[in-house]
Amino acid sequence: MNKSRLLSSPVGLKLGFLAALAFLISTSGCGTTIGLSSDRYMPKLDTAPLAKYSGKAIVMHNFENADNDTSFYLYHGQGRRYGGPVLTSYFWYCFKSTFTKLGVNVLDEAQAPTGTPALDVRLTHINEAGFTVVATVSGATGQPPLQKEYSISGPPIADPKDQAALESRAYSMMTALFGAMVSDPQFQAVVAP
Repeated sequence: MNKSRLLSSPVGLKLGFLAALAFLISTSGCGTTIGLSSDRYMPKLDTAPLAKYSGKAIVMHNFENADNDTSFYLYHGQGRRYGGPVLTSYFWYCFKSTFTKLGVNVLDEAQAPTGTPALDVRLTHINEAGFTVVATVSGATGQPPLQKEYSISGPPIADPKDQAALESRAYSMMTALFGAMVSDPQFQAVVAP
């Protein structure tokens, strides 16, 4: 997906306007909204222990939001909402950024050679306290796919009024979730054998 090309097209501009309008409508009301953006997400991950991923490739398929306590754009906390973009798109682009930081080439399915590992992620629980996802990753032909749940909990909230700290904490939780997945030996065996 090329975001810059899509956003500069007439269709992209209309979609962007509609998404912004929908976000404003969904965030109106009481409570604080912490704006999140995959463009501001900078993964802070120690790549040295994950060097085996460098030079590998992956196809990232579908990211599905199966948590009924979220909206299309937002997840919730104690009087706070987090989001901005479509949640599944936000997770997809954050994962892409982190894979790229590891040196993994994220390919479209049409570009990928046969046998390139493919990842699907189902978001089953998302709130400010933590994330739970079910990742399904398939590897080379004949290799059984791995389906596994990964969960993380966020650190305690120091200042519930510090929006910048809350945003930073949400990004740290994203990195922790990704780190739990790629550090798993079973995941590594499929994606970076």
